[in-house]
Amino acid sequence: MSSQFAFLKTEWPDLHDAASKAEALAYPDARTACFHARRGLEVMVHWLYKHDAALKLPYQDNLSALIHEPTFKTTVGAAVFAKTVLSSIGSAIPLCMGIAPCSSSTR
Repeated sequence: MSSQFAFLKTEWPDLHDAASKAEALAYPDARTACFHARRGLEVMVHWLYKHDAALKLPYQDNLSALIHEPTFKTTVGAAVFAKTVLSSIGSAIPLCMGIAPCSSSTR
């Protein structure tokens, strides 16, 4: 079966890798798929900051700070910004996989 992300392979191989892994694991291992989806989001956001001079780096370079930076929110628009909810889902994955304590708020 062909990946719906095959078009990314030549120009953005790191993004393709993360996206195709998330796609392949969506049903057999959803937690791991979320991890790869978040990784894809991180790759994409870092690429945007590197290639768009209008984006101002925030006080920190973690994903949350990058996507909540006002120039990012303005540049990508409300519809795209709303889709970055994956970042908060992905943040809870290591907690619930036993890497760190999992509270009821992250389950």
